[in-house]
Amino acid sequence: MSADERIGTAVRERLAADLAVRGGRLALEYFHRAQVSWKPDGSMVTDADVAVQEQLATEIARAFPDDAVVGEEGQLEDGRGEALYSWVLDPIDGTNNFGRGLPGFAVSIGVLRNRQPFAGAVYDPLTRWLFTACAGRGAWLNDWPLRTRPVPLSRSSLVSIRSPLEHGVPPFVEEWLRRYRLRRFGSTALHLCYVALGALDLVHDHRASVWDIAGAAPVLLEAGGVLTGVDGGPLFPATPAQMAGASLAFVAGNPASHGQALADVVAASSLAP
Repeated sequence: MSADERIGTAVRERLAADLAVRGGRLALEYFHRAQVSWKPDGSMVTDADVAVQEQLATEIARAFPDDAVVGEEGQLEDGRGEALYSWVLDPIDGTNNFGRGLPGFAVSIGVLRNRQPFAGAVYDPLTRWLFTACAGRGAWLNDWPLRTRPVPLSRSSLVSIRSPLEHGVPPFVEEWLRRYRLRRFGSTALHLCYVALGALDLVHDHRASVWDIAGAAPVLLEAGGVLTGVDGGPLFPATPAQMAGASLAFVAGNPASHGQALADVVAASSLAP
């Protein structure tokens, strides 16, 4: 890596954190008065989502015009699919909370290098919690370093599971609901950051998008957490289909909880007809 590129990577890390905070402040200007509409797939979108994404994309393009930028509210830069760096934006992760005036939302910015997690920032403007990370440089909550501990799942464990489960409740989810304590805050990015914090023990999601996880993935991984597909395989590098919005399924946890949960998922899959 050249000296110029090393400088560029440091600037990208700092810019992601700065933009997440600025995006969060803009989101708060719309909070409790956001205009809500619905996409064809039934998901909520607000005027704040669009405004925040436009502001972030403009600043990124100004700083790094050769980088690709994609976001939940649509592809922002065409013809840059082969760019070394891709910025993946979720302007408001947790829109269903935000649009109803509830807490549990965040601005998420991920930077992929060769479509692998490189840097990330997730900002909750209500708590003023800023989660940041960069590959090889650790993960942070504001000024506190984050490091997971290999804590096995137990009756006191807190787990997050996405709903609705359109095709029925899988047997392993039924078992988790009997064993563990359910928590869902409405933001996939925050869920992953809470695993890095050690507050959540397990996150399972059967229908996430790359912009849900791109900002938080570096935080979780740099904190020592584990994030894989439901088959145990890697989620990254992100595929072109995922960068365009294709859904993905994952299991996330600390090294011990992830291993236990993945074993449950794999065992259930082997019994499926």
